[in-house]
Amino acid sequence: MNNSFTHATWKLDEKALFLDGFGFGSRYPVTVVSVSGYALTEKQLESLSGLMSDALPAFNNNLQISAPEAGDPFRVSLEWILDTVHQVQKIAEQAVYEYGRILSLDRERSKFFLPVTHASRKLLLDLLLVILELMNSQLQEKSPQIELKRVAQVIADLQKNSSQGSNVKFFMQAAFEMGMPFKELPGQMVQYGLGKRGRWMSSTFSDETPVIGAIMSRNKPLGAAILRKAGIPVPSHKMASNADEALKIAEEFGYPVVVKPADRDGGVGVAAGLQNREELVTAFKSALKCSNNILVEKHVDGKDYRITVFQDEVISAVERVPGGVTGDGRHTLRELVEQLNADPRRGTDRHAQLKQLVWNNEAIALLKQHGLERSSVPEAGKFIRLRRTANLASGGTPTGVFDQIHPDNQRLAIRAAQALHLDIAGIDLLMPDISRSWRETGAFICEVNGQPCLGGQTMGGKLYAPMLQKLVPDNGRIPIALVLGIPSSGTLVHDLEAQLLQKGVVAGCHDTAGVRINGEIIRDGNIDPFAAGEMLTMSRSVEAIVLNISDGRVLLTGLPVARFDLLVLVGPHMTASDTAGEPNPEKLKRELLELTLPGCDGKVVTIDDRDSYKHLTPAGWEQVIAPGQAVEKIISVMLGISRHGVK
Repeated sequence: MNNSFTHATWKLDEKALFLDGFGFGSRYPVTVVSVSGYALTEKQLESLSGLMSDALPAFNNNLQISAPEAGDPFRVSLEWILDTVHQVQKIAEQAVYEYGRILSLDRERSKFFLPVTHASRKLLLDLLLVILELMNSQLQEKSPQIELKRVAQVIADLQKNSSQGSNVKFFMQAAFEMGMPFKELPGQMVQYGLGKRGRWMSSTFSDETPVIGAIMSRNKPLGAAILRKAGIPVPSHKMASNADEALKIAEEFGYPVVVKPADRDGGVGVAAGLQNREELVTAFKSALKCSNNILVEKHVDGKDYRITVFQDEVISAVERVPGGVTGDGRHTLRELVEQLNADPRRGTDRHAQLKQLVWNNEAIALLKQHGLERSSVPEAGKFIRLRRTANLASGGTPTGVFDQIHPDNQRLAIRAAQALHLDIAGIDLLMPDISRSWRETGAFICEVNGQPCLGGQTMGGKLYAPMLQKLVPDNGRIPIALVLGIPSSGTLVHDLEAQLLQKGVVAGCHDTAGVRINGEIIRDGNIDPFAAGEMLTMSRSVEAIVLNISDGRVLLTGLPVARFDLLVLVGPHMTASDTAGEPNPEKLKRELLELTLPGCDGKVVTIDDRDSYKHLTPAGWEQVIAPGQAVEKIISVMLGISRHGVK
C-alpha cells in the first residue's frame, strides 16, 4: 500500500462552482472544481483505463501524454481525469465536443473546469467524485467494482437527461465545429447565433416554422386533405374508431391496407401491407396503444423514399430499405440477422445511428407467408423482408439516392412542403424508382413530417452545417466589446453607445445605470453583466453589444457569451459586490482576466492606467490607447471586424 495515501486522498477541496454562463475560453457553461490528491503512476493509470474499458467497451484505453506533461506525474493524473470525463460524456451521447482544462496547478492541488450542458452538470459532478474514488481504490489496491458500476449508472442517467433525439446533438456539433455561438434555452431549445443574427431551433423546428403548418403535418388526415387540394397525389384513407369500422374500410379499399395513428410521427404504431382481417385487427389493437385516432389507408406498392426539403430546396433523398436480410446461400435467417445486428452502428437506445432488427411476431408472420422460418437458408442475393414498413426505427436501413432523384420528383417534394407552408419537411414518397418521373411511373406522398429526423451521422451528417449556414447569417456573430474597470463616474459606455447609434447601429449597452437597446432603457439599475448580456444576446434587433464589468459578479455567473471581439481594460476601478464579497483588487483583476481573456477572439486594449493590467495580459497582445482617442479607436475596431461586420 502507498504510505502517502492516508494524507493524500483524492478529494474535492471546496464546493464546486456551477457557472450558468461561459468562461475560460470554453464554448459551454462550465463547472469549476478544486481537487487535491497523490499522483498515480502511468502503470496505475493504464490499469484504471483497462478496468474502464472492460466495464465500458466504448471507453478508449489510449490517453496520449505530451512530452511536457510526462515529466509531471500529478499533471498526467489530472489529464487522465479530464480525458475520462470527456469519454464518458461521449459514451453518454452528450452534446459536448471539448475537453476540460487545468486552470492552476500547485504541487498536489489543482483547479480545473469541466464543460457541461445545463441538464448534466450535477451528474458530471457525481461522475467526477466516482472517478476520484476509482483513483483512491487504485492507490489503496482495492477492488473498484462498486465504483465501476456507479460510472455505468451515471452514464445511464446522463443518457436519460440528454436532449431528445439526435438532431439537437448534431446541430450543436455542427455549430461547435463552425465556431458559431450556441446556447441552450428552456424547453430543449437551442439558440444559434447572437442578437440580430440569433435563431432558435427545437430539433428541426426553426423559429420560421409556422405553427399552422406544423399542426397540419402532424394531423395526417388534415395534412392529406391540404395536399389533395393542392393537386398532390396521396393515398385514400379514412378514420376508424374501432376494429369493425377498420374492417369495413379495408373491404372498401381492398387489401392490402395500412393502419397508423393519425397524430403520431416517426413511424410509431404504423403497420403496412396488411393482407387480411386477422392482421388488420392485430395491427389496429397495437396502434390503439399509441393513439385513439387511427387511420386506415390503402397500401401502395413501391419503394419508400424520404426526401428532405429545406427552404424550398431538396437537400437530401434517401431510400429506406425495410428491416430484413439478404441471403448468401450458406447462413440461416437467424444467423443473417445476427450478422446484421453486429454492425456497431446498430443499437437499441434512442441515439443509435441504426436500430437493431429484433425477432417479433411481425417478422415471423412475414416468413410464414413465404413458407420460411428462422432456420431457413435463403438463396444468395434474395432479400427477405422482416418488416412491413421501411421505418428506420424498426430496423430499416437508409441508402442515399440524392444523385439519382429525377427533377420532377424534386419539384413534387418541394410542392408538398410549400402546400403546408413548411420551411423544413420530410416528404415520404412511395414510387417504383426515384430516378424516373412520377408522372411516368405514378407515385403517392403518404406523409409530410414537419419536424423530420435528418438521420444523424448515418445519412444526415452532412446536412446540419449547411442548414445552419443558410439559417444563421454570418455565422451568428455580432461585434461584442467587454469593458473592465470603468470608474463610477465614467462615461465610456455611453460615449460608445452614442457613436454606434449615430452610425445607425442598433446597440445593446449595459453599465451600472441599466440595460439599453437602441438607446431605450429596458432595465434600470445595476444589473449583473450575465443577466444583462442574456437580455441583449436574445434580442432580435441588437447588432452590436457593449457590456460593462465593474465588479466580481461574473466570477459566480460566468459570461453571457463564449466569444467576444474586444476586451477594453480601463483601470483598477472594481467595486465590491454582495455576491463576491470584499475583493482584493489585484486578486480580483487576475481572476477576471483568467475568466475573460481566453474568450477574446480579437484585441485587448488598455486605456489610461496602462500599468494596471500590463503584467497580467500576454506580451504583445495589449494595445494602449490614450483616453481622448478611446471612443474613436474602439468604434473603429468594432465596425471593422470584417468577418462579421454589423451590417
